[in-house]
Amino acid sequence: MSPTPTKPAAPRPGGSAARTAAPRTAPRTPARSTAPRAPRAPRARQPQPPRQGPPRPPARRPSRGARPGRPERRSAVVLAVLLVVTTVFAGRLVQLQAVDSAPLAAAALGTRLRTDTIAAERGSITDSTGVVLAESVERRDITADPSLFSGPTKERPKALTPEEGAAKLAPVLGMSEAELVPLLTPKTTASGNPSMYVMLAKGFTPAQWRAVIAVGVPGVRGVKTELRTYPAGITAGNLVGYVSKDGTALAGLELAEDSTLTGTDGEESYESGRNGERIPLGDSSTTPPVDGKDVRLTLNADLQYYAQDAAKAQAEKTGADWVAVTVMTKTGEVLAMAESGSIDPADPGATPEADRHNRSLEDVFEPGSTGKVITAAAAIEQGLATPDMQLTVPDSIALPRNAGTIHDSHNHAPEKLTLAGVLAESSNVGTIMVGQELTPQQRYDYLRAFGLGEKQLGLPGETRGILAPVDDWDGRQQYNVLFGQGYAVTALQAAQVYATIANGGVRIQPHVVAGTTDDSGTFTPAERPAGTRVVSEATAKQVTSMLEGVVSSEGTGQNAAVPGFRVAGKTGTSQDLPATKATGSPQYTASFTGMAPADDPQLIVSVTVQHPDYAYHYGGTAAAPVFADVMQYALAQQGLRPSGAAPDLVPLSW
Repeated sequence: MSPTPTKPAAPRPGGSAARTAAPRTAPRTPARSTAPRAPRAPRARQPQPPRQGPPRPPARRPSRGARPGRPERRSAVVLAVLLVVTTVFAGRLVQLQAVDSAPLAAAALGTRLRTDTIAAERGSITDSTGVVLAESVERRDITADPSLFSGPTKERPKALTPEEGAAKLAPVLGMSEAELVPLLTPKTTASGNPSMYVMLAKGFTPAQWRAVIAVGVPGVRGVKTELRTYPAGITAGNLVGYVSKDGTALAGLELAEDSTLTGTDGEESYESGRNGERIPLGDSSTTPPVDGKDVRLTLNADLQYYAQDAAKAQAEKTGADWVAVTVMTKTGEVLAMAESGSIDPADPGATPEADRHNRSLEDVFEPGSTGKVITAAAAIEQGLATPDMQLTVPDSIALPRNAGTIHDSHNHAPEKLTLAGVLAESSNVGTIMVGQELTPQQRYDYLRAFGLGEKQLGLPGETRGILAPVDDWDGRQQYNVLFGQGYAVTALQAAQVYATIANGGVRIQPHVVAGTTDDSGTFTPAERPAGTRVVSEATAKQVTSMLEGVVSSEGTGQNAAVPGFRVAGKTGTSQDLPATKATGSPQYTASFTGMAPADDPQLIVSVTVQHPDYAYHYGGTAAAPVFADVMQYALAQQGLRPSGAAPDLVPLSW
């Protein structure tokens, strides 16, 4: 059987036959080459049947400047930007609120924070019994804010005009309205800002300030200040000193103790409004001031007053340039330092220039015969003399090496005197006869040991006196120093020489400050340096006994006697050359320094009369009576009892 012939199948639309038969309307993209590409290994590819359908137009590469838009991409970018901005703002907010909040808040507060100083009160100066010599009292300086006197405005409907403010304030300020209106008129500063401060009045008492408050004028303030007052007036004025109008210490103890008297200012800070008014519930803080300490002196105001009065009276009586009176204890406490001319610390400008300083510490003079006590003490201490040693004393003595001749105060025949008699007669010649046995160095050393040539209190203006080194002494000066010439002392130095003798030969530095009291009322005594022995107690007693003879009926100091008390002391008269008074007569320094009761010395009084009229130029005439007057008052005031047994005086002659 022969095979049945197969009928060819009809071609399907789009089939390969159709593709074969249909004409091409566009060139067909050639098939990828099967040739191998380096570096890949050749791989056999199956031939792909040709694609069916309409031909695809050739692909066009988009230009570089315009890419096809993608909305989702733009949204992502915008979202990212928003996230970054939000993060930055959130971070800054966190920084402001968490990190920088304190500094920013402080800066904001600082723009409305106002700070006022609370002045510390200066300490008082009192005498040993509590009498006030200097103190500070509260005062108010009245100020105003002119910017608040603009008249009624929308923001301040009750604001006053300058004229209205002046009308209210004039009666309580003691000023005229015409004076106040220009001060209260609003004005601007150089920078163009409103002026918010003007001074209206100063020094108002608390009562006067309360009257200002009662008027109720907005913008008026009372700045607390203080006024330095001196209730005791001129009493101890030269010692206490004074301050300037702004409170700056200028002289005396006010200056010397300024660091103790001056406190530490405090301050008050508070929030203020746009116009400077205090915000009631705003932030505020107060640092209280620390007031200065009170200074208590060893001085006694009553004794000081009495001594000043006595000095003034004697200056007028004798025609002296000035008179100084010093009262102290044997242990160095200064009870009075008085002068005939004293300053009024409340008004120093009213005091003559010559009286504005402390003469007891600043003016110097040759002590004259009061200095002979140093020579006598040194000679006894060195074993070169005794109080009853016998001397034949002429009225003059020629010094070695043609250094000149020393005379006594008056001509006399040779006298048979003991050393006690030499002091009682105040013989220059007899003093040289004893003192020349001391070497020049010993003479200098004893002068220094008794405190000469150095400051005593360390107060402003105080001088050391004048005491040249021994190497600078010439042939005459080394003898002059034996009887109180050739060197110069202050009134206080002269007194402390005798205080050393009264204290059994132990020198204690003079002092005027007893201690300080703080604001809690606690008193702290001032430190006291240890005493320095200058001569033995035995020597001091022998010198004291000889000085009693000076005040006896046979001595030059009879006018220094105090009824009921034994007194030991020495007159002094030294010529002040080449100065002369207007009359042409020479000028002298007359003095007397002594102690009482001589049997148990407690008080020392030194009187210096500078340049009295010639009729009063002797120490026994010009100074001794003042000594007796002040010493009698001081003994009674201090409650010291009269002496008991009569003195056993060393014979003055043989």
